[in-house]
Amino acid sequence: MSSYRRYRRRWPRPAEAQRPPLRRAFDFALMIVFFALVALLAARLNVRPPPELLAGRAYVIDGDTVSISGNRIRLKGIDAPELAQDCGNRQAATGCGHASRQALIGFVGGRDVRCEASGKDKYDRALATCYSGDINLNRAMVEAGQAVAYGDYHDVEAKAVRAKRGLWAIEFETPQDWRREHEAAANEQAPKSLPGPVDQLFAWLGRLLGGLW
Repeated sequence: MSSYRRYRRRWPRPAEAQRPPLRRAFDFALMIVFFALVALLAARLNVRPPPELLAGRAYVIDGDTVSISGNRIRLKGIDAPELAQDCGNRQAATGCGHASRQALIGFVGGRDVRCEASGKDKYDRALATCYSGDINLNRAMVEAGQAVAYGDYHDVEAKAVRAKRGLWAIEFETPQDWRREHEAAANEQAPKSLPGPVDQLFAWLGRLLGGLW
């Protein structure tokens, strides 16, 4: 009598079912973290806060700074000579800081100014692109050679250099270099602070104890 053995065919289990539960949970958590990071990166690249709009009568402080309703605004992407800055050689020095301010006053032309601000500088001034009518004041100052490119408007600056407009017709230090030199000189000439009462007391005690030994 022949024996008959019944059997069931075992089908291979899917790889997902063969992994232990902890491994599956870890892979699922890793996938969630990955997609969260992708979403965060996309948000940072594509979503920008709307620019703050400042508009009204503007008082021109210097060649790259104006004030509207008490808000000090720095023209973004340019750097103009400081008011106290002179340019040219010693025999023919000119007040390029004042000339730059007058140029900006001319571009404003007594009209209301509107500024699209995005961020602030280290002095808490709004960084903005400003317009007077259809004139982009930032671009106009570089185009006239009354300010240098400072992160933007390098194409316009190249044209001003070739045409020898404004600053490019004379010898001048960049405003950044001028500020650095004069800040260093001011620090060297600043008087040392007098010792406070506590320092004076310790100095007196030191002289007293020193005389007792």
